[in-house]
Amino acid sequence: MALAAKCSSKLCSSLKPCRNSGKPCVHRAPVSISRSSVHYGQRNGVRLQAANNGATATADKSATAPVPIVKIDNMSDPFATKVTVEFGDKLGELLDTVTALKNLNLNIRKAALVSPGKASTFFITDADTSEKVLKSARLEEIRMTIINNMLYYHPESSETLVAGKSFQPPSRDQTHPLGPKARAVVQTTIEVKEAPNGSCSLLAVTTRDRPGLLVDIVSVLKDINVNVVSAEIDTMGDEAKDEFFVTYHGEPLNPPMVQLVTNSLQYYLSLAEVEKEESY
Repeated sequence: MALAAKCSSKLCSSLKPCRNSGKPCVHRAPVSISRSSVHYGQRNGVRLQAANNGATATADKSATAPVPIVKIDNMSDPFATKVTVEFGDKLGELLDTVTALKNLNLNIRKAALVSPGKASTFFITDADTSEKVLKSARLEEIRMTIINNMLYYHPESSETLVAGKSFQPPSRDQTHPLGPKARAVVQTTIEVKEAPNGSCSLLAVTTRDRPGLLVDIVSVLKDINVNVVSAEIDTMGDEAKDEFFVTYHGEPLNPPMVQLVTNSLQYYLSLAEVEKEESY
C-alpha cells in the first residue's frame, strides 16, 4: 500500500487531510506555540521581574537605611562637652554642623572622626566661659541644631527622626459631647540606681524623643528639688536614652525620693498630650 504524500507544510500537526496534498499526512511536525501565548508569557515575566525588583529594592532600602544618632556626653571629659553624630556612611566632614555650633557661641576645642564617613565627635565649650555646657536649655539647643541640620542636608533622616514628622493633634477635645478621646500612652522606662562613685544617683530615662524633651525632664526634677549634676543625652532615631547624675540635698536619692522621681517622670513623659506643637 502506497504511503500518502508527505505534507510540505511545516505547521501541519495532525493526521487530517493536508491542504497541500488532499491526503492524510504520515508525519507530525513539531507543535507550535501561538504568538499570543508567547507575548502573554513575556508580559507576565516582565511584570513579575519588575515586581521582584521593586520588592528587592524596598527590602534593600529598609535593610540599609541608617538610624541617625546624636549623643551629648557631659561625663567622660572633665573640660568639654562631647558631641557625637552618626548617620550610617552618609556623613561627610560636617562643615555645616561645625558652622551651626559656632553660631551658637560655642568653641570646638577638637574634633575626631571616630569612624571615617560614619561618625564624628566634637569637644565643645561655651565661648564666654571656656567651660563645658551644663545648662539643659543650651544642651537641648545644641541637640536640636544638629538634628535640624541633619534634616536639612539629609532629608531621608526624617523617616526616623521625630522632629521630621508632622504633629497629629487629638481628634476630640475636652469639651466634645462624647468626652475627650482616650489618652495615648508613650512607652517610657525609668530606672534609678546608685552611681558607681556612691556620691549621687544615676537616673536612666528611655522614651519617645521630641523637641524640648531634655528641658522638660530637668524642669520636672527641679520641681521636686532634685539637682542634676551631669547628663548624657542619646538620640537614636525616634528614641531618647538619657542618663542623669542626680542628688537630693547633695546626697544620693533615698527610697522615697526614688519613688517620687519615678512617678513624676512616668506620669509626665508617658502622656502623648505633652507632645504638643507649641512645645516645639
